[in-house]
Amino acid sequence: MELLIIVIIIAAVVLAEQWFYSRMCGRYVGYSCRFDRDTAEEGQELELIETAENAGVLPLPFMKAELTIPAAIEPLQGKGTVTDRDRFITGFFLVRSMSRIRRVRKVKALARGVYSVTAARVQTGDLLGGVRISFPAESTGGRLTVLPVPAESEAVFPERIRRKVGETIVRNSLVSDPFYTAGAREYEMGDPVSRIHWKASAHMQQLMVRQEERTALPSVLIILNVQSDSEESGNSSAEPQLQEHTIRLCVRCIQEVLSEGYNVTLAGNGITPLGEPLVVSGVDYDSFRFALAEMSTDEFMPFRQFIKRWETIPMDTAAVLITPYTDDSAEKWLSVCREASVIVSGGGRDRAGIADKILPMPERSDA
Repeated sequence: MELLIIVIIIAAVVLAEQWFYSRMCGRYVGYSCRFDRDTAEEGQELELIETAENAGVLPLPFMKAELTIPAAIEPLQGKGTVTDRDRFITGFFLVRSMSRIRRVRKVKALARGVYSVTAARVQTGDLLGGVRISFPAESTGGRLTVLPVPAESEAVFPERIRRKVGETIVRNSLVSDPFYTAGAREYEMGDPVSRIHWKASAHMQQLMVRQEERTALPSVLIILNVQSDSEESGNSSAEPQLQEHTIRLCVRCIQEVLSEGYNVTLAGNGITPLGEPLVVSGVDYDSFRFALAEMSTDEFMPFRQFIKRWETIPMDTAAVLITPYTDDSAEKWLSVCREASVIVSGGGRDRAGIADKILPMPERSDA
């Protein structure tokens, strides 16, 4: 009889312990993680901060946090399991009652892009191992934008085009710049059809035209091709390292052109979050880098189709094409835009023989 009473008491204690833990884990236990900043550069180190909290009166013998982060964010200790796009890392906590633990992981941003903690799930349980509870993190922070850095190479902006810009562009121009859009306005009789902003028109349910600012700055158009190779080459697979090298050369060119005091229009055939090829204008260096960070190279408009959009360039605008290769479509574009320049990145696939420069890769040892 006494043995039965002891068994009943033990069973009651175990059940009570499990009941308390199951209620506590749902109400008093929390976990969150975040990056310590919103913006970083390629190759820069930053921190992934994890916070585990136990507001209950019972200690947690273990707390296991399973994180899914982008593969381009690399922990400096404990690399985790890596797939093509994701990295899986695990952390363990022992959290006393009424306490909070803050853990900092040093990580490194390997590549440009916009990232976040994809998923974070926590497992915990009681002292006797009878309760196992899994729940998602309360917060995984916001977005981390990793900006591309300029290539470590010789000057990208060709001296020939630099001299030509100085000879032909009037710095005190009083005409509007068709590449420098300041928004949209309602269509008025006499406005050129070419200025109609079709997306804005569809949104406003009336005809809208692009509002072009007048500028006193000389203009340079930089055309970025992120397609790795031409369709005719038979090399249909993407080459991420070559694509990123080409983007860094583009950043270097933007940096050089802006330092000369020019207005820049960047046009790239990579796809933006809006589902369109990239077009951005201005004189702010970081605005171009943010736009390039958000641009996808997994999707792009075929170069043959894209380059046709830029066959008409104002006479007072210099043009530079930065591309991993040249073909007959690039050659045709150059025959129309005679004062333009062509920069070939990577392996020197200048099949059309039109490049001003061939700038090899890699330019960074950690790329």
